[in-house]
Amino acid sequence: MATHKKARQPDWGATVLDRISKLPINILHLILERLPLHDAARTTTLSKTWRTIWGSQAGLVFDDVFFSHLVSKKIEQPSDVSLTISNILLVHSGTILKFHLYIPKYLPLLHTDLWIRNISNSGVRKLELIHTPPSPYKMPSFLFSCSELTDLTLDNCILSPPLGFGGFCNLINARLVHVKITDDMSFGAQLETLDLKYCTGIFNLRGQFGCDNNIRKLMITYCGYINLQWFKYTRNVETFGLMFEFWSLKLINLDSLVYKMPKIQVLLLNGVPFKSVEPGASVFKRLRIMDKLIFLQVSVGFYDLVQTQAVICLIRSSPNLQNLRIRLVTAMESLTVRGVGEYLQLPDLVDLILDKLETVDILGTVGSRSELHFIKLLLASSPSLIWMKISKSDTIGDPREELRILGEVTQLPRASTIAKIVWN
Repeated sequence: MATHKKARQPDWGATVLDRISKLPINILHLILERLPLHDAARTTTLSKTWRTIWGSQAGLVFDDVFFSHLVSKKIEQPSDVSLTISNILLVHSGTILKFHLYIPKYLPLLHTDLWIRNISNSGVRKLELIHTPPSPYKMPSFLFSCSELTDLTLDNCILSPPLGFGGFCNLINARLVHVKITDDMSFGAQLETLDLKYCTGIFNLRGQFGCDNNIRKLMITYCGYINLQWFKYTRNVETFGLMFEFWSLKLINLDSLVYKMPKIQVLLLNGVPFKSVEPGASVFKRLRIMDKLIFLQVSVGFYDLVQTQAVICLIRSSPNLQNLRIRLVTAMESLTVRGVGEYLQLPDLVDLILDKLETVDILGTVGSRSELHFIKLLLASSPSLIWMKISKSDTIGDPREELRILGEVTQLPRASTIAKIVWN
């Protein structure tokens, strides 16, 4: 009897995998970068080629997607999650250039210090640690030995630099949110971006603002204490933001602030109470011309003459301003308008010409006479204006009041023939 051998069926999966494995190394790295981390790590079981690729993968991202996957697999105990991350790091033998770690609020991890030590010895350049449990995480001393670090992002952490720490050699960008700085420190002379939000102890950064600093973007948001002497050496700053709880800071000399920033292009100010450039003067006249400024965001209450003058002064001193955003602050009952409306109609302001201004965004209007005078001044002074967006205050609930404000605004003369009014 004749025997018939069963034909072997081709293993299409293995064939496809073999073809993928023969792709150029850079393409294989791109494939891994687009996979969730838990799937990327599993490729080490496919072949020696994939183990090699994984070992040389430059970025590790333990984000919320990664933790959601673990929870879906019933891996929920801190010890089990920590072990999973440790195992992933264990099979990764190559350089780690980027390390992102998100720590869930409900899942405090056990071996974070060891992981930081691991990456500090792997030439890490970009480190992002987002810590969401209630108690802040104290960064281990290993962080300060990351000599190749160029980008640092920390959220809800404590920075306690070791004695004698002189700064990072190559750090360019530092972004800190809810970070407590306990001792004197500097991020290094190469730093170009410093972004601080809701931080405490920032007075310990005084060493960062020496004459040799290289900061180009400086953002300080709701950090309480601020030393105005820091701005003595800010000649390289191109983007500057200073935001406080409204009127919570001592008066600032406007001219002294901007004089130290000749390269400023973007300026964001909130809750910064200015004093007159000339005490007792009705109009600011001595502010340095900011010919590079193209974006200005500022908060103002049109119940205060000095603050109104400061805003007009900033606008007037920015001949190349293209984008303007105004956050309006409603007057408290105890405050009264002190000649603001009259000031905004002075002949001295007739020569205000904003040739380059294209967009204006006004937030929180209540339709007061002073606000309408300000809107009128801008519309009459901006021949290149494309649109002005006006957002009403949440305190306006009557549709008839909205119609009144919109009706008055739309009747105001405009220097630009194409300017549109957008009401929100």
